Amino acid sequence: MLEPRIGSLLVQYYETFLLDQDIEKFRRHVSARYTEGTLARLVESGTMQARRAAVLSLGLFGGFENNATLARALSDEDATVRSLADHALWTIWLRADTPENNATLERVRDLIAHRLLDQAVELATRLVERAPGFAEAYNQRAIAHYFWGQFEESAADCCRVLQLNPYHFGALSGLAKCQLRLGRRQEALENFRRALQLQPHSEGLRKVVAALEAEGK
Repeated sequence: MLEPRIGSLLVQYYETFLLDQDIEKFRRHVSARYTEGTLARLVESGTMQARRAAVLSLGLFGGFENNATLARALSDEDATVRSLADHALWTIWLRADTPENNATLERVRDLIAHRLLDQAVELATRLVERAPGFAEAYNQRAIAHYFWGQFEESAADCCRVLQLNPYHFGALSGLAKCQLRLGRRQEALENFRRALQLQPHSEGLRKVVAALEAEGK
């Protein structure tokens, strides 16, 4: 475990944030005093409050290189750490490319939210052509394909996401849902199990896995 003093100031910042809810002040203070490497170490070996604060901090300004650390935090014994890690991962995934490409991704998400699915697929396709390593661009196109009923295309995009980001529990669940729609129940069960390994405390995933296992008996 890291020396307690290393995380003590971070905990002070976090507890002040809990009182005043000034997230920008928290971000400013932490980023001025802590490197991402130190925060990552605190995620895995700090006290409960230090882990919470470190995960929140990485969600605010951490880069994609913290992906594996935050994914492991989904297994933390503390529910708040797990919840913060879930949110931090999505935040990091959505800003993992250039500012221009991140902004385009937000437009894709807005089109999906308004169920303008053909436009969402078209824009996401242009985005992945421009940024072929941007995993979340494929994931958002997968979501658009899924809502459009194009399950083979959605599954293919989910597989591409997982090649780029093996910790993407959303893509794993999305792939499994596509496989259910395509009648490939055993493959779906295997991928729901993989998602549960990443999120072992997810009651929703646990219930889905149990239901599919019961159907197979």
